[in-house]
Amino acid sequence: MKRVDMRNRMLPLLDTVYRCAKRKTPGLADDIDLKVTYTPEPNAYAIGRRTVCVTEGLFRLPDEEVKGILAHELGHLACRHTEIQMLIGGGNFLVTLLILMIKAFSVLIAVVALICGYKNRSWIPVIVGLILAAVVWMWTRFCMLFLMWSMRENEFVADAYAAEIGFGYELAKGLDAIGTSKPQDSFLRALYSSHPNAHDRIGRLQEMGVPYSRY
Repeated sequence: MKRVDMRNRMLPLLDTVYRCAKRKTPGLADDIDLKVTYTPEPNAYAIGRRTVCVTEGLFRLPDEEVKGILAHELGHLACRHTEIQMLIGGGNFLVTLLILMIKAFSVLIAVVALICGYKNRSWIPVIVGLILAAVVWMWTRFCMLFLMWSMRENEFVADAYAAEIGFGYELAKGLDAIGTSKPQDSFLRALYSSHPNAHDRIGRLQEMGVPYSRY
């Protein structure tokens, strides 16, 4: 973050939220790096163990909403969600390669089964091969669904953390400002999404006692 006016705006907000988070989580990193990406959409995300990145678009939001979003990102750091994501990211190539090998193996099973069934005039190898291929395909889909579900649950946990350190109202207001205007995802797209719907997140915060109301 090279611009002085950007630092003057964002660093005091981060410092306010950080002091509250540090009281709740003494093991939180002693020094948080704040970075910026020059994209117009208001957003923020945590990286590694001690880095929070904000977009240029986040500067358009009022201070209280920015605090809520920063509290959410510090929640990811405090709960070590980002370390898990780093491990996933670091192993992404191997995981992708493994999935491709599994898919290729399932196709091979199906092809061999079809050939054997044709030669032996028997449908049993064909049926067995197709079942094995289907099981492999379903297993890879299940793993992906589980990963996405885990990431969505982490978002709820980070939201709760923000509320516990005193920024639940600000976060709910920020989510309402940047997230609820997006069209509702279809059921299948929602299953493969890494983030829950903003309305669901605000509802969870309200259930925790956050006194936010838009309507």
